Amino acid sequence: MSGNVQPQKKRLKNLTPGLCAKLQDEMRTACREIAEKHGLCFADDDLHDVNLRVGLSYTIRLGLPMEDGSLFEPDREMFEILAPQYGLDPSDFGKEFDDRGERFRITGLEPKRPKYPVNAERLSDRRKYKFSSDIISVLLAKSRE
Repeated sequence: MSGNVQPQKKRLKNLTPGLCAKLQDEMRTACREIAEKHGLCFADDDLHDVNLRVGLSYTIRLGLPMEDGSLFEPDREMFEILAPQYGLDPSDFGKEFDDRGERFRITGLEPKRPKYPVNAERLSDRRKYKFSSDIISVLLAKSRE
């Protein structure tokens, strides 16, 4: 029998919120170190698509720094260019609004979807949603009141 046999680790049956947060912190630290080592900018999102029985998703972006040191955001750029065509202000990207008791954040525009071109994510679980630009205008106006 080989002396290199590793003891079996106890197999997880479920993730826990605490373990998910620890995993995110460790992944964020490792990715940031790699980005800095290579002179890149690093950006990440919170965990999303978390299912404590199956797994989770964690999104990172690496890129060359822009002149101001920030990371290029293609969704923001596209939104700022297209927003006036949909009756929105370029500064509406990233704004938060309430709809039926839930809080959302605008994350982009999809011109290939003329009926529901505005992308948003629900803040509680980061699930993606589509909205019409008319509804977004009304909801943003309500959130300013």
